Amino acid sequence: MAVKANTNTSDDRQKQSQEVASGQAKSVVYTHDPQRVVEDIRDQLAAADKPLAFLFGAGTSGVNIAPDPPPGQKRKVIPLIPGIGGLTDQCRNTVCALGKKHKEAWSNLEQHCKEESRFVNIENILSTIQTRIEGMGASDQLSGLTKAEWKDVEKSIRQAIAKAVLLEGKTIPDHMPQDDFASWVSRCERSLPLEIFTINYDVLIERSLERAGVPLFDGFVGAYEPFFCPDSLERTELCSSPRWTRLWKIHGSVNWQLKKRQAGVQVIRTQPSTTGEMILPSRLKYDESRKMPYTAMLDLLARTVDRDASVLMTCGYSFGDEHVNSTIFTALDNMRRAHVIALMHDALTPDADVVRRAQARPNFVVVGPNGGVIKGQWAEWRLLSPVDASTHSYMDLSWDSQAAPEQGKGAADPDNPSLQGQMKLGDFEWFCKFLLTIARESGDET
Repeated sequence: MAVKANTNTSDDRQKQSQEVASGQAKSVVYTHDPQRVVEDIRDQLAAADKPLAFLFGAGTSGVNIAPDPPPGQKRKVIPLIPGIGGLTDQCRNTVCALGKKHKEAWSNLEQHCKEESRFVNIENILSTIQTRIEGMGASDQLSGLTKAEWKDVEKSIRQAIAKAVLLEGKTIPDHMPQDDFASWVSRCERSLPLEIFTINYDVLIERSLERAGVPLFDGFVGAYEPFFCPDSLERTELCSSPRWTRLWKIHGSVNWQLKKRQAGVQVIRTQPSTTGEMILPSRLKYDESRKMPYTAMLDLLARTVDRDASVLMTCGYSFGDEHVNSTIFTALDNMRRAHVIALMHDALTPDADVVRRAQARPNFVVVGPNGGVIKGQWAEWRLLSPVDASTHSYMDLSWDSQAAPEQGKGAADPDNPSLQGQMKLGDFEWFCKFLLTIARESGDET
C-alpha cells in the first residue's frame, strides 16, 4: 500500500468552497495530515512480504558527539563523521594547501559545477577531476595542472576523505542511531531480504549490524581477504539466504582495497585504512577494477526499485548525486507501482528540486520537516486531531508539536496550535527510534 494523499477532509474542502463562494476566503490552502503519513510509513515498514530497501546518505553518519551542555544551554553539534558539506570543506583545504595553482584549479572546479547546474560538493568535484584525467594526454595541461598533477589532486582528495571517515582514534559513542536501526533489523520478520544501499564510505552501519548479530552479505566472498564478486549481485541464487540483510556501498568504502592476484587485480575487503583507493563517487573510472563495484551496485539499485510494489526509503540523502538520482527516477518512471519515500532533514520550499521531481511522479513521496509531497501534491503539515494517548507512542517520535511556527507568516492557528508542528523522521536519530516502536509491537505479537 502506497502512502496516501492526506489533504484536507471532505468537510474541510466543503467549508473552504463555501468560504470562497461567499468571498470570505482569498485563497484555498491545502494541507497534509502528518499522522496519516506516519501511519502509512509504519505499515510499509511492518509488511514482511513487501520488497523493502533503504538508501542512506551522509546525513546518517553525522552522529553528534558533543558533550552535554551546561544547564539552560543548547547542545553544540560536533559530528563524528562530517557530512557532504564538511567533507567538501576538508578536501578543499587539502587541495589548496598543495600550492597556489592547485588553489586556482579548485576554484575552477567549483565554477565548472556551477556552470553545469550541479551541486558544489566533493562527489561532483571528484567526478569532474576523473573526467579530465581520462581526456588528457601526458603532456597536456588543464586549469594550470598536468595530467600527473590532476592524479595527485585526486589521490589527495581520496586520502582526505578516508582520513575523515576513519573511526580509529575517534571517540565513538557507546550508543548510536545505527545501533537502534540494527536492533530493528534483528527483530523484524521478513520473507524477502532487506536491502540497504549507502553512499557513505564509513563502516558505522556494518559495525552496528554485526554487534546486533545480524547476518550480513555485501557482495564479497572469501574468508581471508574477501573479494568482490559481481555475479552475486546479478544472480540471486548466488546470494545468501533471504533472511540475511544485504548491504551495498555504492561509493566504495574505507575498508576496500585493490590487490593483485593470480586472477588479476581484485577489490578486496580488509581493515579500514587512509589510502582511499576505493572511494568511488563517479560513474567515469579510469580503471575497470574500480568501475566494477560502482556500476554493479547502481544496476542493482535500479533493479531493486524496478519491482512491483517495491518501496525504497531514503534518509540522510539530499538527492545531490546525479547518477544515483537518474537510476532512481528512471526506475520509478518504468515501474509505476514502485514507490520511493524520501525523508528529508532540512525544511523544503515549493520550488525545491526534490519537490518538483515529486510533483511530476505520484509514486515519489517527499517528507520534510515543514511539509511534503504526496501523490504529486505539495502541502504543509497540519494534524486533523491533536496527538493523544492512542497515538503518542509513535507520534511523539516522529512529530514535534512544540515546533509550531510563531506569529507572522505561516503562524500557528491561534485556535488550534496543537495541530501544527514539524516532522522529525528526516533526522536519522529520530527515525531509528521510530523504527523501534514497530519492532516492539512485532515482539508483542509474537
